[in-house]
Amino acid sequence: MKKTVAHFLDEGIKPNQEFVYNQISQLKKYRSIVIGPFPKKENFYSFSEFYDLNKIKHFQDFIKEQNVVAIHAHHGGQALKILPQIKAFKIPFIVSFRGRDGSAQGSAYTRNFNRYEELKQLGTMYFPVCDYIANDMKKLGFPKSRIHVLYGGINLEKFPYIQHKLSKDGEIRILSVGRLEMKKGFDTLIKAFAKLHKNNPTTTLHIIGDGSNKKKLESLIKKQKLNHVVKLRGQMSAEQIVTEMTHAHLFCLASQTAKDGDVEGIPNALKEAMACGIPVVSTQNGGIPELIKHKETGYLAEEKNASSLAAGFQFYLDNPDIWQDYTRKARQTIEENFDINKQIGVQERLYDKLWRH
Repeated sequence: MKKTVAHFLDEGIKPNQEFVYNQISQLKKYRSIVIGPFPKKENFYSFSEFYDLNKIKHFQDFIKEQNVVAIHAHHGGQALKILPQIKAFKIPFIVSFRGRDGSAQGSAYTRNFNRYEELKQLGTMYFPVCDYIANDMKKLGFPKSRIHVLYGGINLEKFPYIQHKLSKDGEIRILSVGRLEMKKGFDTLIKAFAKLHKNNPTTTLHIIGDGSNKKKLESLIKKQKLNHVVKLRGQMSAEQIVTEMTHAHLFCLASQTAKDGDVEGIPNALKEAMACGIPVVSTQNGGIPELIKHKETGYLAEEKNASSLAAGFQFYLDNPDIWQDYTRKARQTIEENFDINKQIGVQERLYDKLWRH
């Protein structure tokens, strides 16, 4: 009989959180069940075994009946909600950290240092998504011996490699995908594009996503007089995004540290673009330099620096002969380190460590 890992979610998984769904649903050596204080219908993705915590009267009996050997919370902040049960019943506890929840930057340091006081004692293993977050967690006081970096993987079958070439006469399309929030740096991206467009009038910028900064970005686009060439395309499905990637010439994610200390782990949008063969421009934010090697598999600009970002775009436009070399190396990076099948294997081997001690 397979050992069972109960995956704790404090809220339903959203359409843009397929990476969480994969880490739950694609386990092979372990049986996965999902527990959370909400109705099953609130999950965008379907789980074969979901249990509403509000309907579980005797948690300890439930754990025994389901043969649960560990609970895995998929966000640091959410982990605090299940901590009383962990403490009461002494269940092995695994927690993933993905960005702001593991940040020691700015005001996030005090917030996270204080709220994780018990979690630092009770957690069995911690899975930051990159070395950058792992190092921040050490600053927050998490025990080094219990920290294990687990890169998030993507399904490479959904993102086939296509060789992209610079358009000689027509539109040169730059694509960006992400939530319209401060951390994603779309304000800096629009300013960088304005600089680029002055000397490259066939360039356009397409931004896919929605979020709290939409109106501010619309005002900035209008102020820069770019309405005819910068398009906010709204949310799209994963399938639609893949189609958009086939039409793009360059991909950019202008990530930056937000005022509240929110920082990138390693954005899946960048992994997907690199898998698809699009030349990428990004920033030296968070774990991104663990994904992109500057002027080998992509171009890394300074964060919050529009001129540096614009220089990255111009570098590709001036050097179309390097596109194939960069993108093939980028695809190889994704295949070696960010393939979901390989990363599920890493995740299961980390689980295995629970039974060796």
